[in-house]
Amino acid sequence: MGEEDMEEGVLPGKKEKPPPASNSDIATAGLPTLLRKFPHLLIAPVISFCLIVALCSFGIVHATNASYDLEGKQARDAALGAADGLAQELSSASKAALSLAAVVKMSPNWSFLEANFHVLAEELFRQSNGKENGDGGLALMELTLVPFGRVRASLGKPNQRNSTADLFSPPFLDLFKTMEVLEHHSGLHIQGPFPLTNSKDLAFTAGYPIFFPDTDEDESWGHPDNITHPTSCPGAPCYNPETREKYWGSAGALVNAGSILAGKSVHLERLISDDLSYKLELTRPDGTTGDSTFVTGGSNPDKVTTKVTVALPGNSWALSVYNPRQEQVIKLRNGLLAMVVVVAFILSGLLLLLLLSSTRANFLLQEQLVTNKLLQ
Repeated sequence: MGEEDMEEGVLPGKKEKPPPASNSDIATAGLPTLLRKFPHLLIAPVISFCLIVALCSFGIVHATNASYDLEGKQARDAALGAADGLAQELSSASKAALSLAAVVKMSPNWSFLEANFHVLAEELFRQSNGKENGDGGLALMELTLVPFGRVRASLGKPNQRNSTADLFSPPFLDLFKTMEVLEHHSGLHIQGPFPLTNSKDLAFTAGYPIFFPDTDEDESWGHPDNITHPTSCPGAPCYNPETREKYWGSAGALVNAGSILAGKSVHLERLISDDLSYKLELTRPDGTTGDSTFVTGGSNPDKVTTKVTVALPGNSWALSVYNPRQEQVIKLRNGLLAMVVVVAFILSGLLLLLLLSSTRANFLLQEQLVTNKLLQ
């Protein structure tokens, strides 16, 4: 070590500390340099960024959630209205079967029923289709009397099919769930849609099983086939020896399914006019639907906003409705939140630039004051 170093007071192994920055150095420094020297200037922009994002996000989420729930409620209200309308429409078109069953209960003898069936059926057709066809409702296609499960009298319009089906023989036994319907025999039972024999049409079936109490086991009511019970059903549920309740047969009606399957029902068209999509599915006994869709409408029938039950006599469907406006609300919310972050970042950046510029201007002013003082 030289004497010069000793004279300057520099210790061995020690580096000389750089002199502190003067006001002139700070005044002429760039913004990144200023930020490194004064990191506390970041506090206000960061707080501002967090406050802007938090407050704006809260308002956006609250408003869009309210809009999302409103669109969901509108979809559910529309679905419930359509479900009730479909159930009433189908039940109304099937009332002719109830009227036919009432006549059978008053006079179950086959000779009387056979003699008066066509006159009665013509009048029921006139009453049923006179109003339904005028407003696009469901049309009655056929009325039948099915003593002991065998079709023995029928009237169809516009086409007469002359079916002689036995509901207790394959494949009708499984197709119409004949035994299950009789076990419950709680009144009208609507099923379908089913393809019709000797026809290209699809129809809903409305059957009303008719039972008589205090009846002998061998009572035939004058059946044209001279039989006393349905095919392979001499006992329960066709006859109960304890209560002596016996199954006479069923009164049935076929209702044209064309308008519903084509989406021409006024209740389904109303969903489309409200920019909603829908899907109708058959409900299985276990409450599931599976792959049982029989009519769809709209651009997104596979998406679901809400699902309601179409409660039919003895059966039910599942109606799913989708409201695309809910998805638009979610997209709008995401876009607004992204915009809030960007705007908050820009405003916080501008605030930081303002603080840095103010700090530099302050040091420039101090430097100028010192210079002016030295020149005096």
